[in-house]
Amino acid sequence: MGFAENKQQEFTKKIRDLPDQPNIQPHELKEYFDSSPEELRQSHNGLCDALTAKTAASALGFSRTAGVPADTVQTAVENVQQQLDAAVMGNIPSGSVTGDKLAQDVRDRLTAIESAAAAETSTRAGADRSEAETRANADVNLQNQINTLSAAKCEAYIGTYMGDDKESQFVHLGFTPKAVLVFNNSGQTCTGYNYYYYTGGLAVTGHPVMGSQEKYAIEITENGFRVFYHYVNNRDYTITNSGLHHFIAFR
Repeated sequence: MGFAENKQQEFTKKIRDLPDQPNIQPHELKEYFDSSPEELRQSHNGLCDALTAKTAASALGFSRTAGVPADTVQTAVENVQQQLDAAVMGNIPSGSVTGDKLAQDVRDRLTAIESAAAAETSTRAGADRSEAETRANADVNLQNQINTLSAAKCEAYIGTYMGDDKESQFVHLGFTPKAVLVFNNSGQTCTGYNYYYYTGGLAVTGHPVMGSQEKYAIEITENGFRVFYHYVNNRDYTITNSGLHHFIAFR
C-alpha cells in the first residue's frame, strides 16, 4: 500500500454526530470513542510500512538541482550513482577538478614539474643567446677574413701594345701594378744563340728587367710601365719597345 492510500480521510464515527443523550448500548458508545484512534493507528502503521518498503524512494519527491535533475529520491540516488561511476571510470568533465581538490603530494609533484620546466626554458634561452652570440662573432671573424683576403687578392690584367721603336715608351694601365710580365708575339722573353734579343721579362716593384749593358728593358712606373729599345752592338738588343708585345699586369 502506498502513501496516498494511507492518507487519513474523514473519520467514520465522529462523536459530534451523536445526540446529546445517545440512545445506544454501552459497547456501541465505546466503539465510537475507539473508532477514530483506531483508524488513525491503522493509517500510521500503513504509512510506516510504506516508508520502509523497498519502493518507498520511488514515491518520495525530490526538488531538482543543477547537479541532480531528478523528481524522486530514487531517481536522485540513481543519478548521483551514475555520476560517481563516471568519475571512477575517468569521465570527469574537463575543468571540474581544481588544484585544491588534488592530494598534497600530487600538487607537490606538479609544482616540481613546473619549476623544472621553467628552469629548462631559462637554460635553453641562455644557451640560445650564447649560440647566437657565438654565431655572430663567427660571422664577424669570417667577414674580417674575407675582407683581409679581398684586400690581399691579386687581379691580373692582360693586354698588348705595339712598340714604336723609340728609346722608351710608356704603357698606361690606369693603376700602378705590382708586377708586369712582358713577352713578344711568339711568347718569348729572350731569343738568340751567339747574341741576345731581350724581348720581355718579369718586372716587379723596385726590380726592373735589365737588358744588355745593364740598361732597362721593362720598368714599373706610376699608372703603368715603361718599355725600352736599345742597340748595344751586333750581338745585344733590347727590343721590348719594338713590334707587337703581350703583357700581364698584376694589380
